Amino acid sequence: MHIHIVDPSAFTPPYDHALSSALARAGAEVELITSRFGYGDVPEPDGYAVRELFYTHAIGTAGSRARTAGKLLQHVPDMLRYRSIARRADVVHFQWLAVQAVDRWLLPARPIVLTSHDLLPREPRPGQSAAQRRLYDAVDAVVVHSVYGRDLMVERLGVDPAKVRVIHHGAFEHLTVQ
Repeated sequence: MHIHIVDPSAFTPPYDHALSSALARAGAEVELITSRFGYGDVPEPDGYAVRELFYTHAIGTAGSRARTAGKLLQHVPDMLRYRSIARRADVVHFQWLAVQAVDRWLLPARPIVLTSHDLLPREPRPGQSAAQRRLYDAVDAVVVHSVYGRDLMVERLGVDPAKVRVIHHGAFEHLTVQ
């Protein structure tokens, strides 16, 4: 099975690494599709491939307004480019989709899993919470990290319980090996 783990903004390289490595150890062919991480070194791939496809032309330092604006300008073209690449995957697992209002329209025509690290944005911009809720409807499965998160997603947000899976956050074992 060919799985794409997609973290466009490289928000969580340690998490991406742990998940990609675990899936590879379980026998999947895994490719992490992401962008350059601007805050330091990232773990070396362990049994999976990495492709830095997103935001290759973003300027400025990590976290700067210039870089954020550049990433926003590149987001739609990069998501459209990724859609053609995603045809090779059996499953696409998005770790983050940061532009929820448009991302649901840009998803590839593949089985889609979305990890909901934050059920709803902590400090939402206008319309962001509603857009994230619609994004949950657009995917095939949603991963949450706790039973509380599952209950909240189903009872408060009305997400179909058959879509929601609890997968507890694993340990970052690669950080203990020096």
